[in-house]
Amino acid sequence: VPGDQILSGVTNLPNQMTIGATWKSDLAQSAGFILGKEMQALGINMVFGPSLDVLDIVRTAGRDDLGVRSFGGNPFWVGKMGEAFINGVHTGSENQVAVVATNFPGNGSSDRQPETEIATVRKTLEQLLQNELAPFFVVTDLKQDQAGIVDGLLLSHSRYQGFQGSIRPSTKPVSFDPVAVDAMMDLPQLSPWRESGGMIISDDLGSEAVRKFVDTLSTGFDARQVARTALMAGNDLLYMGNIIASGDAESYITVERTIDYFVQKYEEDSAFQVRVDDAVLRILQLKRKIYPSF
Repeated sequence: VPGDQILSGVTNLPNQMTIGATWKSDLAQSAGFILGKEMQALGINMVFGPSLDVLDIVRTAGRDDLGVRSFGGNPFWVGKMGEAFINGVHTGSENQVAVVATNFPGNGSSDRQPETEIATVRKTLEQLLQNELAPFFVVTDLKQDQAGIVDGLLLSHSRYQGFQGSIRPSTKPVSFDPVAVDAMMDLPQLSPWRESGGMIISDDLGSEAVRKFVDTLSTGFDARQVARTALMAGNDLLYMGNIIASGDAESYITVERTIDYFVQKYEEDSAFQVRVDDAVLRILQLKRKIYPSF
């Protein structure tokens, strides 16, 4: 709590800032070990976390920041703590829990809460490389201990000047921008990880921020097009737990109709088919890694 809905029967772990304040990576690894062991026992095979956001801007005048959802404000230590935590999850679960680090490429300098409105990070590429991206480079470095390498990255619904240039109200978040995603994955620090099967997972496609961006006039929220845009941008796995299209009674109906739409597009659109095949291959490779006898 508040990061999950399992209210009892599991260890009450300290939040990330508490762990970061110890300056001891072995404690981060221990917390990850406990999480991994208990998730494996429950039959859960993927966790969203840890957050690798660097708390670069602390707001005190009525605007929320990341709060305790960060290991701290130093890129080196956020990366070190994140790597140790991921190592712990993998070790504790006997490599049967996949770890998805959030919120790539970093929300610590965003100008608003990304959950409620599309946020913007106004930093140059050089600044992003030195600060926001630095922790993610640590956990995607294939030269380090395999247990500390992240399985996936949760792609933020934010806009980044360093990858997208001049930011306007109409500028897409990077999660919907294939050019920006390609630019990030082509970075020499990330391309080997991506080529080895690293997965990109979309953030919540049904969030208030996404709804406001794609349906500015409140004329109707087309969930099928939102999901298609996210997939074509480079997301391999789509987070649709809260998505409800206009006119649908519940999320289940929206998801069912989106799947039917995807089947149709797969048969009609060769580019869509290629993108689906690549995403599915990455998912199956990760399942094979978690379950060697899969």
